[in-house]
Amino acid sequence: MRREEILAATVDEIEATGLRALRVADVAGRLGLSASLVIYHFQTKEALVAAAFAHAGESDLNRAREIVDTDAPATARLSDLLAWYLPSGSTRAWTIWMDAWSSALFDAEIQSTLTVLDREWQDVFARVIADGVATGEFALDGEDPGEPAAVAATRLLAYLDGLSVRLMVGPGEEERATMLAWVEEFADTLLARDATSAAPGGRAPGESLPPHS
Repeated sequence: MRREEILAATVDEIEATGLRALRVADVAGRLGLSASLVIYHFQTKEALVAAAFAHAGESDLNRAREIVDTDAPATARLSDLLAWYLPSGSTRAWTIWMDAWSSALFDAEIQSTLTVLDREWQDVFARVIADGVATGEFALDGEDPGEPAAVAATRLLAYLDGLSVRLMVGPGEEERATMLAWVEEFADTLLARDATSAAPGGRAPGESLPPHS
């Protein structure tokens, strides 16, 4: 049994039942293994959970990088990224991140994992923002576009995360469409972006998990 299979099963179990109800025995049961074999690979439940969050995060990040690393204009890539990132009522993927954030208040290992993932998310958003500055699609204060792009990425992610939690608590497609429009408007203002060139993308939110959000 590969380590990645155990991590994927752990992510599935957290999404299905929530972190508070997670039992190593249930993860093992999904794979037809004994709980002791799972513990053999990860030593403790806490280490298993932290590794599962890292596994899920990298899966989401890889999908986000696929969206960003294309030849499309930066405006289109950013809109696709925003539309994919914001959760819909049909996905359970964001439940794992809500669990992770709340658990990080009391678990240093999870907090460390999320800190690393957060920096990587900032890098993804900052890259497409810097691309837009370089092509004249976006405008930021400062002579060096690198640092302002990182700050803009942090602000945009904070706005997205706040709206995403609200959507997960009371999901609805009509509300999601409204909030996606808010995100686009926020990006227009933050990046001095031409609103007429920003069309919400058609990516399926959360498709990267069994999809951070």
